[in-house]
Amino acid sequence: MEIRAGIKVVFIGLLFSCNVFAQDRITELNAYWNVVKENVEAGDVAGYGATFHEDGILVSDRGKVCYSLREALEQWRNGLEKTNKGITKVNLDFRFSERTGDNTTAFERGIFRHNLLDEHGERTERFIHFDALLIKKNGKWQIMLEHQKLPATKEEWMGMAKM
Repeated sequence: MEIRAGIKVVFIGLLFSCNVFAQDRITELNAYWNVVKENVEAGDVAGYGATFHEDGILVSDRGKVCYSLREALEQWRNGLEKTNKGITKVNLDFRFSERTGDNTTAFERGIFRHNLLDEHGERTERFIHFDALLIKKNGKWQIMLEHQKLPATKEEWMGMAKM
């Protein structure tokens, strides 16, 4: 009888510790996505680039392309610099439907909302399904793979929980 009670205590302790580790990872990843958001909204090219792993890859279903995140950053540079100079304004938000991983790896699936007020005063709001594969290296989360999928609807966005 004592052995069963001991096994139950160990099992409950393991479940609790796994949940704590998962919550710590989610807290860290929320902080990571907030840094991405802040850098994009500020038009900080270097800061945004620092969120990428040096070997990071972008896959875009819309453009039917696959290339390094560094190359993608160069393509996004002009838009980011316009935002940095106050010519345009961007709001970026993330919501997630799946968040799995361990202390050093993460797979995140969700939708991001990119809201752009351009230099002509026109607003464009896009919702994009995405998958992200991240790695924690030297205590810092970095994106290894960003897979931008097909557009999402506002209804799909509203149906997802906020970070």
